[in-house]
Amino acid sequence: MIATGEIRAGRERARGRPPRVRTGRPVVAVVGPLPPPVHGCSVFTRLLLGSRIAEEFEVVHVDITDPRDVDNIGRFDFGNVRLAARHGAAFARVLVAARPQLVYIPVAQNTWGFMRDALFLAPAALSRSRMVVHFHGEGFGTFRRGVNPVLRMVADGTLRRARAAIVQGEALIPMLDGVVGRDRVRLVPNGVPDAFGRMPGRPASAERRVCVLFLANLSPAKGCLDLVDAATRLLDEGADVEFVFAGGVADAAARAEAALRARPYGERIRFPGVADEARKHALLERADIFALPSHSEAHPLVVLEAMSAGLPVVTTRRGAIPETVVDGETGLLTQPRDTAGLTAALRRLVADPALRARMGVAARNRYLEGYTVERWIDGMIAVFRSVLDE
Repeated sequence: MIATGEIRAGRERARGRPPRVRTGRPVVAVVGPLPPPVHGCSVFTRLLLGSRIAEEFEVVHVDITDPRDVDNIGRFDFGNVRLAARHGAAFARVLVAARPQLVYIPVAQNTWGFMRDALFLAPAALSRSRMVVHFHGEGFGTFRRGVNPVLRMVADGTLRRARAAIVQGEALIPMLDGVVGRDRVRLVPNGVPDAFGRMPGRPASAERRVCVLFLANLSPAKGCLDLVDAATRLLDEGADVEFVFAGGVADAAARAEAALRARPYGERIRFPGVADEARKHALLERADIFALPSHSEAHPLVVLEAMSAGLPVVTTRRGAIPETVVDGETGLLTQPRDTAGLTAALRRLVADPALRARMGVAARNRYLEGYTVERWIDGMIAVFRSVLDE
């Protein structure tokens, strides 16, 4: 379901006119892409627009969707320049026509993505709108230190005008030091819908091979090559296990390398491609272990989806993950690029069905306590309300 305000805004865009506002509620402009392609920011936008936020505010959506593959994100090409110009013009029309009291902008953490976002940040900072920015990754501090002084000045000058900056965990706050005061940083952990509504029942492991699921875009940054190496080690040891790598191809060279390393193992290491919602649900329900050995993360949605499915999670100590996955209780944490540690964690879970079951139950309970989509929306609305009430 998409919020009423977003549907109306889409109709106005189709006619080539800025959206019109018809209610007395506060006007909130939401900048963000929609799937496809599926990635964290597009999923967040869809969840936000489809929530009860449309009952609280008059929502105007500035759609910045790029329908091309995920490997195009953050790259420079003329298609991206044209899209950025079009999206910037659409945002300017919204500022003039809808006069939003609040503007919500997710902030990219790479050079070309941030240059596009500056087309939204700068006008919002100069307007009378109150700006809320959202950081979905953990790399803003590294990005800011590495860019040229002019872009750093743009970043600092615009982001300092933000009334609130949203991050997903305590570990992510320091990356904003020197740009956004800590008194304006708001913690809103991510949340995902409960697709199961129950603890999924799984056949006893004695009846089939243990299944380890990787569900993310295939790229080295997500740890797909690390997991392939761990898989080959376990299979060489004779473990009765299979590995499923489902997701889009964010890096063609990495996908080819993963397939080459996996080829001797046949169907024990499979790459079924992109999974739609129904297929993703089926994969999560069939799996016994979820693995995401990412090199860089903030608070990945797919980890929360695995927890909602009652799966023990093997992942890395990055971003807000250690605040979510309790090591030894709801899953096992390793260091990024530590293939030996990753292999040991998987070996331990593959060999112990009782431990998998216990961690799976604990993971689902932790999801229900703190990471449902309803809790996330409550947090987002609370931030918007607090900024509007200042």
